[in-house]
Order: sequence, then C-alpha cells, then structure tokens
Amino acid sequence: MKRRNTLKRKSSKKMKTRSKRGGTKVQCCMCERRVSERNTLKPSACLIKHGSRAHRICLDCWWDSENGFAREGANHECPGCKKGMPLLKPKSASKVSEIIDLTLDS
Repeated sequence: MKRRNTLKRKSSKKMKTRSKRGGTKVQCCMCERRVSERNTLKPSACLIKHGSRAHRICLDCWWDSENGFAREGANHECPGCKKGMPLLKPKSASKVSEIIDLTLDS
C-alpha cells in the first residue's frame, strides 16, 4: 500500500513568475544592448574598484571568439570605465539616513 506525502509543499509560483520576466535589464558596456542582469558578467577590475555598481558585459560579448572580452591576449580593462559610461545604481539604498556615534567622548 502506497502512502502519500501528507506534508504540503510551498508553492513556487513567485519563483516561476520571476524567471519568466528575466530580471532587471542592464546595459552591456561593450555592445550597449539592454540585456537581463542574470545574463551578464562583471570585469574583475571594475568589480574590485566599484563593487556591486560595476559595469556589466553580456555573455555574447564576453565569450565571442573574435572580439570577446575573455580571449587570450585581449585587453582585460573594463570597457565601460574606458568609455566613461555611468555605473549601475545600487540595488537597495540603506534605510538608515543618519549614523549615531555611541562612543563616549573623554
């Protein structure tokens, strides 16, 4: 006799909806097309310098066999920084508008 699992599984409807939308659109700093943020990579030099606001390169431009960013012998400086493109906006701004210093002044 087979038993059914009596535990109810949580619905993943929100996850399915998000994946269909494709996420946030960002501009590739090489081809300047608007692509989904999840289909991009960040140049390491820009990531170290600017953190989460770093420029993005789409997967097509990153792995292109002729002019791709990841080719051997290619210049690996950030193309967005070289072009002077604006950085991405941070995803969420801090809700704290003021910092309170709790140290004692002696």
